Amino acid sequence: MKHLVIIASGMTDLPCAERDNRTPLQLAETPNLSRALKEGRAGSFTSIPDGLAPGSDVSFLSLLGFDPKRHHAGPAFFEAAALGIPLGEGEIPLCLDFVHLQSSHNDMVMKDFTAGHLANGDAKILLKALEEQVVDAPVRFYAGSGYHNLMVIKSPPFEKLLSPPNELVGEGIRQFMPMGEEFKELVYVMNQAQIILHNHPYNRQRKAGGEDAVNSIWLWGNGRPGQLPSFHGTFGLRGSVVTASVLLKGMARSAGMNVVEVDGATGFADTHYAGKVSAALEELKNTDVVFVHVGAAEEVSLKGNLDDKILAIEDIDRELMGPLLEGARERGDVRTLIAVNHLASVVQMKYSPDPVPFLVAPSRQANGTLDKFDEQILQSGENRFEDGPSLMEAFFKNKIQ
Repeated sequence: MKHLVIIASGMTDLPCAERDNRTPLQLAETPNLSRALKEGRAGSFTSIPDGLAPGSDVSFLSLLGFDPKRHHAGPAFFEAAALGIPLGEGEIPLCLDFVHLQSSHNDMVMKDFTAGHLANGDAKILLKALEEQVVDAPVRFYAGSGYHNLMVIKSPPFEKLLSPPNELVGEGIRQFMPMGEEFKELVYVMNQAQIILHNHPYNRQRKAGGEDAVNSIWLWGNGRPGQLPSFHGTFGLRGSVVTASVLLKGMARSAGMNVVEVDGATGFADTHYAGKVSAALEELKNTDVVFVHVGAAEEVSLKGNLDDKILAIEDIDRELMGPLLEGARERGDVRTLIAVNHLASVVQMKYSPDPVPFLVAPSRQANGTLDKFDEQILQSGENRFEDGPSLMEAFFKNKIQ
C-alpha cells in the first residue's frame, strides 16, 4: 500500500461576518474535495501542542509524525540544512526576509512580508549588495527562495525568540523589533541594510514603475538547533516530500527523506501545480509515502485577502487535489490523507492553534451527513486525534477505516 499526504497550509479559517458568518473554505467551490469526502473518512486533530506558538515550524513536524514538543527547533536551523549551509562553531542561522515597511505617524508598519513576491533573481541582486556593503559585522548571506533567505551570524545564542514577519501585516513594528544588548549587532545589520536598500538602483526602478520599494530586511527564526530522527527508522516507510517550502525541505532532509525539486514551485497562488502533481505521482512509483505541500491559501490569509483566499482554495481543488486524487484512484493502491496544517485567519491575519480537519480516502465507511470538506468537520465527534503524530501513526497503519 502506498500513502499520499497532501498538506494544505492555512486552508481553514474563522467565520467572516460580512459573508454570512461563513468561512472561505465554505464559500469556495471544491468539487474534488467533496467527492473525496464521500469516498473517505473525515475527522479532526490538533497540530499545535499547548505551550507552542502556532506556525509551520510546529505544524509541519506534527504532520511528518514527529512530536513538536520533543523536536521543535529554530526554523532557520532546518532551512540551513535544506540549503546545505555549513555552520561553524558559534554560528547561528537566521531567516532573512526582504519586506516592505510603510511609514506611519510614529512607527513603521509591516505592509508586505513578501516584498511584492520578490523574485529569486531580484533577491540575489539585493543579497549581493548586502554581502558587499554590510561592514563590521560577522555575517554571511545565502539565497533561499524569493523574499525568504538566510543570514548566518557568529554570536552567542539568543535567549529571546525573534518575531516572524508573516503575522505582523498591518502592525507597527517597533514593539516587535529586536531589543536589548543581545540583539545589538542584529539591529546594526538591519540599519545598514535599510540604508543599502534605500540607495540601491533596483529600488529606484521599482519606485519609477509605481511599485513599493524593498526597503528593509527582517531577521527571525532563531531557536535551538534541530535534528530529526530517521523517518524510515520511525515508521518503517521510505518518504519523499514535494514542496516549495525551504523549512519543510530542511525537516525532510533532516529526517533522511527524499526532497523532490519542482521548477516553478513558489508557495504562492502562481505555483506550478501541474509540476507538483507530476512529480508526486512519479515519486509514488519509487517510495512508500509522498508528502505534497501547497501554501497558496496561507499567504493570502496573512495578507487579509478574503476573495483571493477563496480563489486560491478553488485553484488548489481544481489544479492539485483533482489530478492527485484521480491519479491515486487510477493506481488503486494509494490511500490519501488530506490535512490542513493549521488555521490561518484572513480576518485576524494570524495563525491559530485551533483543531483542524483531515480526510482519509478511500474508506470502507461513508461519512454520513457530511457533504463538504470544511470546518463543520470539527463539530463531528468521530475520528478526533489529540495530536499530529497519533493521526499519522493511525494513517500509516491503516487504522482510519
